[in-house]
Amino acid sequence: MSALRELVTLDKDWVPNGEESSLYIRPFMFGTEPFLGVKASDSYRFMIILSPSGRYYATPVKVKIEKHFVRAAKGGTGFAKAAGNYAASLRPAQLAKADGYDQLIWTDAQEHKYIEEAGTMNIMFVINDALVTPALSGSILPGVTRDSILQIARSWGMKVEERQVSVDELVQAMEQGTLSEAFGAGTAATISHIRTIGHEGIDYDLPHVEDGPVANKIKSYLNDFKRGRVEDTFGWNMKV
Repeated sequence: MSALRELVTLDKDWVPNGEESSLYIRPFMFGTEPFLGVKASDSYRFMIILSPSGRYYATPVKVKIEKHFVRAAKGGTGFAKAAGNYAASLRPAQLAKADGYDQLIWTDAQEHKYIEEAGTMNIMFVINDALVTPALSGSILPGVTRDSILQIARSWGMKVEERQVSVDELVQAMEQGTLSEAFGAGTAATISHIRTIGHEGIDYDLPHVEDGPVANKIKSYLNDFKRGRVEDTFGWNMKV
């Protein structure tokens, strides 16, 4: 943390001022042992890089429920921010883009019955006025933005559900109009609105896209929170 404070201080002139922008901080670590073979490294290098970052997705995204390819499986590294997690997602994402989609909604590796993540983000839904997100299962990243949103929503008295969300439930909610909002949550995107969800050749357009009352309220609050415009009641902010 001492090194991070010093680094941000050195690069303070790179901090952007736009509401949809931020100074992206990425700590990472890699093995440095000079060894050719298959084993865990005995030496590592820890580094932190910074970069000004704008809005990750310029417009609400169109996504497709993926029921063939797998991003991560239980017992693997889906719960961690590992570079290898992205490898399996790249080809399926290319195929989805060729079909006119921006990204994928990933399902569980065993049965493809349950929703897990959206692209490189956690995913959240507003169903019957409740904020619903897939429960952590070992293959879902416990993202800090995900956790922040859930804590904020609960502090506001919202009904929050962390549980299994089946594909069938989601499709039924879209068909019946009880799904009012869907959005991704991640470090770079913070909140990314989902405008359309595709499933087995049918595209479902969501009613609240950029004007989603829940997503926009949380996004606005997070922006105010990060910039010190509201009281830090959670003890999250660190002034540099």
